[in-house]
Amino acid sequence: MSLDDLEAELDALVVGTNPDRWAVAAYRVGVARSESATTDDLVADALGLLDKAGRILTPKRSPIEHARILTAAANCHRRLANPQRAAELFEQAAGLLAQRSALPEQAAALTNVGLARIEIGQPTLALDPLTRAIELVTPDAQLGTEQRRVRGAALLNRAQAYQASPGRESLLAAVDDYRSAADDFDSEAPQRGMALHGLGATILELGKRGGDAGVDEALVAFQDCLRILTVDSFPFQHALARHSLGIAYEQRSGSLDLARALNAVEMSLSILDPRLHKPQWNTAAGTLGRVEAQLGIDHVTGRIGHIVRLMATTDESERAGMLRERLTRLSHLPVARTRRDLAGLAAALTGTTVDDYELVVRSMVPVLMELPEAVLEAACAELCAAHQNTEDQVAFDDALDRVVHDLLHGPQRVRIRDLLEQYGWVRP
Repeated sequence: MSLDDLEAELDALVVGTNPDRWAVAAYRVGVARSESATTDDLVADALGLLDKAGRILTPKRSPIEHARILTAAANCHRRLANPQRAAELFEQAAGLLAQRSALPEQAAALTNVGLARIEIGQPTLALDPLTRAIELVTPDAQLGTEQRRVRGAALLNRAQAYQASPGRESLLAAVDDYRSAADDFDSEAPQRGMALHGLGATILELGKRGGDAGVDEALVAFQDCLRILTVDSFPFQHALARHSLGIAYEQRSGSLDLARALNAVEMSLSILDPRLHKPQWNTAAGTLGRVEAQLGIDHVTGRIGHIVRLMATTDESERAGMLRERLTRLSHLPVARTRRDLAGLAAALTGTTVDDYELVVRSMVPVLMELPEAVLEAACAELCAAHQNTEDQVAFDDALDRVVHDLLHGPQRVRIRDLLEQYGWVRP
């Protein structure tokens, strides 16, 4: 039911006539209002309605219903930046539900307690309720989807508690829990993406402390995470995972891996807003500067040269993926920025050999054909301008013609050649 429907149901009830029914309806409206609230005042209004419902459905008369009201109120307090009060209410709710409600609900309540303790800076104290939650929904061949989700949430939060606790053994326990949590969630669930990000980050932290870095496993975890937490659906989380991917490549430290790190961190910075995400942006900027120093880059235009050389060296799958990410991102930027970045890409392409140029452009053209006309036209213009600024214009023009001839057919081939000729390309 929509919020409007729930509010209409509540308005039709008289609290003095049927208080219990009114309280249940008020609870449902309070939850719906809190979930849709866009300001603190609206969250506070929802909290007030929940308080009224809780005074009717008391712990003594209706312990399970009262516990659910407490849980909703605790979530409101989290929204209002009152983590200590939220923790208190979650603990009261878990106590009321113990031995009374279904096991998944009891486990979810204990998970809330653990999460709240993490948020108030008590990760070690979070371990006990989270462990009890996991024990309530133990692995089983017949474990239902809801039970697996509850268990996954408890494992994810316990992993975070271990990760925030002191000692190497805590980090090893976090790795185990992150792996188990990732297995419990559906393949496309955002929580699985979070578990994979946590897994990779914890492995890298272990590496910093002198153990087996396991960088390859961390890389796989970050790459899988990015396929779930996409830039369109979860831009902030995607940017953080991109930065973590860059850190992992930096730790592997080969020359090509440093170029991969450069590409990943640059993409992260392009998503983060320094006004809204200042701490994260500053951290990513610091990483970018460190990687640039290792590669000997002393100006912005030097970045794309390293990235293009990586594209020419790696396999078709990675090359196409890098181009799709970069060009798709450019398609969402202001026109001037798009042209500037495309000009840099084109100059870097003509700064390589003709063979490498052709190899990369063969992966680039199919991506351009999927993007808006304005991006395709701008790319054609900048490629032609870059050709004209080299001593090998004829060779680059010839390479581009081979790509167009081999990959495109009929109207598409004519369309591209017309665009290129408009900007000075001369067909061999």
